[in-house]
Amino acid sequence: MAKDKTDKKIKLFSATAFAIGAMIGGGVFVLGGVALKQTGPSALASFLIAGVVVLLSALSFAVIASNASGKESGYSYVGDLLGSPIWGFLTSWCFYLGGIIGASFVLTAFGTYMHEFVTHNIGVIIWAIAAAILLTLVNLGPASEIGKIETFLVGVKLLILALLIVFGIYHISGGDFTPFAAHGVQQIFTTSAYLFIAFLGFNVITNISGDIDNPTKTVPKAIMLSMLVVTIAYAGIVVALLAAHITNYSESSVGQAAKNLIGSIGGGLVIIGALISTLSSANANVLGSSEIMVRLAAKKQVPTILGTMKNGHPYFSVLAGAVLYVALILTKQISFVIGLANTVAIIALIIVNIAAAKALTNASHSGMRLPLGWFLPIIGMIGAAAQFLFMPKATIAVGAGLFALGIVVYSLRVKFHIPRLHQLILETVELREGPLSRSLKR
Repeated sequence: MAKDKTDKKIKLFSATAFAIGAMIGGGVFVLGGVALKQTGPSALASFLIAGVVVLLSALSFAVIASNASGKESGYSYVGDLLGSPIWGFLTSWCFYLGGIIGASFVLTAFGTYMHEFVTHNIGVIIWAIAAAILLTLVNLGPASEIGKIETFLVGVKLLILALLIVFGIYHISGGDFTPFAAHGVQQIFTTSAYLFIAFLGFNVITNISGDIDNPTKTVPKAIMLSMLVVTIAYAGIVVALLAAHITNYSESSVGQAAKNLIGSIGGGLVIIGALISTLSSANANVLGSSEIMVRLAAKKQVPTILGTMKNGHPYFSVLAGAVLYVALILTKQISFVIGLANTVAIIALIIVNIAAAKALTNASHSGMRLPLGWFLPIIGMIGAAAQFLFMPKATIAVGAGLFALGIVVYSLRVKFHIPRLHQLILETVELREGPLSRSLKR
C-alpha cells in the first residue's frame, strides 16, 4: 500500500534550513548597520548577548518540542505543564504575532534595499507595500509551495554572506575595533535588547515538531544548528561592516560594505542576495504564522473562521495578517516595529522557559533533558525578562496589549465555533498538514 502524504516526515536538513531562512532575512542585512550606529564595534558584544539569551530559551524550546506527539505542535505541552491549555495558546499567539510583525520588518528592509540600490526615485514604503501585495497573493495560491525551495534559497544566501564575510576578515585590522564601546557600556545592553529579532525564527521548528522525523532528537539538533549558523553569520557581518570603513552606518550598510570590499560586481551580488533573502524570509514568516493559526483553529482555540481554508490555503489568516503587516509598514516606524516583535517574542520565551523548568522537575518527562536540570531555563527566563529594562515603555505597553488581545480571541472560541467549518479544517489539515508542514515535506 502506498504511503499517505501525511505519513511523510520533515527531515533535519529541511527543518534547519527553514529556521535559518527565517532568521537570516531582513535582520542580517539591516540590523548589523543599525547596531554599529548605536554602539560602535561593541555591536559584536550586543549580538553575542542577544544570541546567548535566546540560545538559553532555545534550549527550553527544545525540551518542550522534544515531547510533542505526532498530532500536536510543541506548544500543546506548555499547556499541559502549566495546568491550562491557554498557556500553550498564548505561546502560539505570541509567535503568530511575531511572524506577522517580523514580515513587516523584512518587507521594509526589502523596500530599503530597492530604494537605495535599484531605483532611487521610488520610495521605501512603495516598494515594501508592493512586496507585501505580492507576498499575500503568493500565499493565497499554489505558489505558496515556494517553501519547497527554501533550502536552495538558504544555500544561496549563506554563500553570498560567506563571500562578504571572507572579504571582511581579509581587510579587518585591530584598529577597526577601537574605541570598542564607542557609546558606553550601557548602550551595549540596550542594543542587545533591540537585536532579539535577529535570532527569532528557530521557533518554526517547534511549531511543526509533530511533523518532524524523530522529534526528540531532530528538533534539538535543528534548533542548535540553526542558532549556531546564524550567530556566526551575524558576527561575520559585523566584522565585514567594520572592515568596510563606512562613515555613517544605516539600514542599508551591508550593501555599501559589499561595494567597498568586493567592488561593484560583488556588491551587486550581495544586494541581489539581500532582495532574495528579505522576500524569502517574509514568506517564511507568513507561512509559519499561517501554520500556527490553522492548528489553533483545528484545536478549537480560536474562532473557527480564523483557520478557514480554501483549496488548501488559509486565506482568512493570510488576509488578516496582510492587513496587520501593511498597517505596520505604513507607520514608517521601523524601530517601533522591531521593538514590538521583540516584546511579544520575549513574553513567549518567558512562558516557555517556565514550562521547561517545570518539565525538567517532572520525572515523567520523556523528552530532552538539560545539564543542570531546571537551572538553565530559569536563567533563560531571567535573561529574557531583563530585556524589558532596556526597551521603550510605549513599545512594551503596545506589545502587552496585543498579548491581551490573544486572551480575548481565546475567550471567543466557543461563541464563534462553527462545526461545519471546523470539520473542513480537520479534513484538510488533519492536525498534521498545515501550510508550512506541507511545503517542507518531501
